[in-house]
Amino acid sequence: DFAGFASALQVQLVFLAPHSCVHLKHRVLYVTMGQTLSTTNFFLFGKSHCTASGYHKHVASYYKTPDILDSIDLASRTYVVTGANSGIGKEICSFLARKQGKVYMICRNLQRANAARDEIISQDGVKADNVVTIIGDCGLKQDVIRMSNEISSREPGGIDALVCNAGALLNERTLTSEGVETTIATHLIYGSYLLSQRLEESLRIAAKNGREPRVVMVSSGGMYNTAFPDWSIAASIQSPNSKSPPKYDGQLAYAYAKRGQVLLCERLSKLEINSPSSSERIIYCSCHPGWTATPGVSSAYGEQSKYLEPLRTLWQGSEGICWLCVVPRDDIEPGAFYLDRKPQRKHLGGPFFTEGSFTKNSEAEVDKMMEELAKAQIE
Repeated sequence: DFAGFASALQVQLVFLAPHSCVHLKHRVLYVTMGQTLSTTNFFLFGKSHCTASGYHKHVASYYKTPDILDSIDLASRTYVVTGANSGIGKEICSFLARKQGKVYMICRNLQRANAARDEIISQDGVKADNVVTIIGDCGLKQDVIRMSNEISSREPGGIDALVCNAGALLNERTLTSEGVETTIATHLIYGSYLLSQRLEESLRIAAKNGREPRVVMVSSGGMYNTAFPDWSIAASIQSPNSKSPPKYDGQLAYAYAKRGQVLLCERLSKLEINSPSSSERIIYCSCHPGWTATPGVSSAYGEQSKYLEPLRTLWQGSEGICWLCVVPRDDIEPGAFYLDRKPQRKHLGGPFFTEGSFTKNSEAEVDKMMEELAKAQIE
């Protein structure tokens, strides 16, 4: 999650200030102050809560013997985890498989997927038939459609949880083979929105069968640094009034997508209130793994990671997500943003750790984001 902090260091004038800030200098001041407060508050919050030290502090407040993660039996449950061949995703799959759950590991690379699966099934008590690899790119619409069709076909009794963990962090603007900016495609458009929509019926079937389905989107503390911007900025596309796409910054692209996941879970949770029956509802929530030592982080940040030590182990970053996968539905707050089994505030943009307004979106802005996601689904 180091991208979260790094994105805070990129101060760009991509948001308009409130209407009361008429002059340019006021807008500059508004953005600069908002960004500075968000950056500072997030770093201080992270040092206290997102490190390994923060994890130990949190665990001490909630761990009881026997703990649900120690005693749970998942023999009748089925899970889908994206970005599953390394890091957080692999750790989640490993836990679910050890507890006898059936796990679909969605991975981009066949060799790495097979290597991860071999490692998982080598654990004592893990049934090889319960760990299935699905090869595809969560940043590609056609792959997401194909993979969701395969899972739905193989699991007519439904699935218990979808964990949207796949991601990408790129320094240069890069388009997928389908012509969409890779970061937002993988994290938000296809890897979270489209995949969860395509598997909604499988989740709903599980609910009808008396289970408690949920979708967990692995976001990032990076979202603390920004609101979700205009779609042309978030998706790095040319707006009607410009001659070229906006200037690209990989750290901000990551933060935008992560804020989008949090907003998406909020909105989908509100829509579930109107579902036909409370027993058929799907729980949507987002979460933050903390500052965790993963292969991707080591590759992207190298020695810079020392500023966020002590880093969490993979299990420390994954434990709260595993809890969200298995805990009774009534123990989860729909639409919340979790860290270590506890909902967290979603904004740190004001003085003295207050929420402020800098990173908040209006309902109309979220409506627009949802409209654009829906367009991407049918285009």
